Amino acid sequence: MEELTFKIISTEKITSGIAENFIGLLKKQNKVKTPTVEKIQSCFRVVLCYADQNLIGIGALKTKTSSDFTTSKADLPDLEPKFTWELGYMYVDENFKNYGISTTISRLLLKQLPNQNIMASTELYNDNPMIYILEKFGFQKFGKPWPSAKHDGTLGLFLKFKKGETNGK
Repeated sequence: MEELTFKIISTEKITSGIAENFIGLLKKQNKVKTPTVEKIQSCFRVVLCYADQNLIGIGALKTKTSSDFTTSKADLPDLEPKFTWELGYMYVDENFKNYGISTTISRLLLKQLPNQNIMASTELYNDNPMIYILEKFGFQKFGKPWPSAKHDGTLGLFLKFKKGETNGK
């Protein structure tokens, strides 16, 4: 196997070139509506995983998707103000699945905000590896599931509360 390298990049260092490469993988994933350079450059941090010189995995801590808390989605509007950041834009090339790359990307991102409430949303289907990764890092599913606007799947909201805070209390 090729050598894997992970790069953590902060907001001010996300160049348009990095953002465009990131968007290339998001388009390959085909689950994010209208990814733009501006959206990627507004992320708190991104992690890029390379196999040799090829970008094969991505993830980000981005501004939360507030609409995921609304009554038309997870139906948890009271919890929305407690969250600022979302773990998202996760993708690993099919040829590199099952090597723990998404887990490593998640770990590197979550270490950037160790004492924050963080949200994530993911598809709810049997054996979705992202659900296992989220649970490994202390996320729990909250609220009701909702249909995806991008594909035929159903999405769920996963929340991780900072130490000392449980279920938002």
